[in-house]
Amino acid sequence: MQGSDASVRPPRGIFDCDEAHQSPLQADYERIFETGMVVLDANVLLNLYRSNEQTRLDTLAVLKKLQDRLWIPYQVLVEFWRNREQSSIRHHHRSKAKEAQAALEKVPRSARDALERWVAAVHLKNNTEVSEQIDEVIDNLAKAIDEAKGLIETQAETDSLRGTASTDTDPVLAELGPLLEGRVGEPLSPEDHAKAVQEAQRRADDEVPPGYEDFKTKPAEQAAGDYVLWAQLLDEAARNGRDVLLVTGDAKEDWWNLRNGDIPARPRMELVAEMRQHAGVRLFMLSPGDLLTWADQILDLQVKEASVNDLNQLRAAEDEAALTTAGWTGESVREYLKQLAGRYKVQAMVVVAAAANNGFVDRATVYDLAGYPADRQLKGFTRPISTIAKELQEWGVLTGEEPILLQTVYRSEAEPSLASGFRVPDEAVPLIREAFEGTPLWPTSRRPENQPVKMAVKIAMAVLPTDAAELTAEILEKAAEAAAAAVSATGQDISADHVLRELESLVPVWASRKA
Repeated sequence: MQGSDASVRPPRGIFDCDEAHQSPLQADYERIFETGMVVLDANVLLNLYRSNEQTRLDTLAVLKKLQDRLWIPYQVLVEFWRNREQSSIRHHHRSKAKEAQAALEKVPRSARDALERWVAAVHLKNNTEVSEQIDEVIDNLAKAIDEAKGLIETQAETDSLRGTASTDTDPVLAELGPLLEGRVGEPLSPEDHAKAVQEAQRRADDEVPPGYEDFKTKPAEQAAGDYVLWAQLLDEAARNGRDVLLVTGDAKEDWWNLRNGDIPARPRMELVAEMRQHAGVRLFMLSPGDLLTWADQILDLQVKEASVNDLNQLRAAEDEAALTTAGWTGESVREYLKQLAGRYKVQAMVVVAAAANNGFVDRATVYDLAGYPADRQLKGFTRPISTIAKELQEWGVLTGEEPILLQTVYRSEAEPSLASGFRVPDEAVPLIREAFEGTPLWPTSRRPENQPVKMAVKIAMAVLPTDAAELTAEILEKAAEAAAAAVSATGQDISADHVLRELESLVPVWASRKA
């Protein structure tokens, strides 16, 4: 049998290794432009709003030339529409112009303050000549600032898109509509989507690309977007058997092996191997700017170099913004939970309980805290978390870049859409503990109040050794798991972690020895 397998298996070469990387050649891109799949990420489409006019025209020219090769995963469409209406997308140039102008307006004031401090420090307050010179400098500076603001306003007027408030008059949609007609994949079924979210969570825990970086800052359903896109792409590639060129502005390390000296950035080896194993084809990846560069060489479209630079600068700015993302502070955490507790006390209690338990709160504890009946579902439980965050962003309390304060964790293999608990970001745990320990929101130690927990604890206690000297952490954990499984078999949801926590409170000798 082994000899038979060897006779039909192609001989291995130097590149037949999952860790190998073969640098793409122009011939590879020529082949894909002619017969392969060119797959666009959502950021490629959204860049059409954020780019300047020339870049927009050059990008659309390239996409139209490649129209027969284009394919869009359904998840890209979801993310495009989810983000399109943000002012930072549709009104990108206006928003950036306002930011720059506001920063410039502070310059004369800052300059005058600095000069006045200098005058005081060197005892020149009564020197009329110096005061007049300072006034002249500030006046000239103010005039220069006004000129700069005018330049910014003129450029924003040139690059800003009009008509985007309505989908009927949006010029980007007018181009994308016919371009992508019939070139969008189908969505996953609700069952398959739930399984994909669960698989994304599992891969994120093990830092398997793509998408694990998003789980650090986004709720699970949204963070799973990159993996859902990837799963849809794998299936489509397997269906049509064509090499894939994925064009994405995402610069995170869960998609790319970043540039290393003179070696350009390239797709993660895990992704290349998974594409080959699942679909039997090669995976290539390009940034939006690199796509225009290769299109200029291969398709003879005369793409402007400035357009390539524009897209590269957009990508670099987003990458830098990701590195300097503002996080939670003690002040923002206190204000957020104050607002949350005023309208959604249960969610506030769960956030604080998670922080009290080193960042995680299980499903059973949520039911205890809320007093929910066993048949109640937790679907939509974290919606108030986003509601309060959006309001505080409008008030200027939050920047909009803080990690979501309560994320759903999906773990059940039997029911992948079932939340097993909730997690708060690591950075927020000490802030919440400092602000709320000892307050009415802080959880108090208490015995289980519902019947499933009582039953599980009784079962676990019955199988524990009577001699305290024989108790170990492993024995206690096994007893909790067995008891939780026994109660769950009756159709009543119960967490082994919850049972273990109750056991620890009932076995003080073991608990003290553990400590």
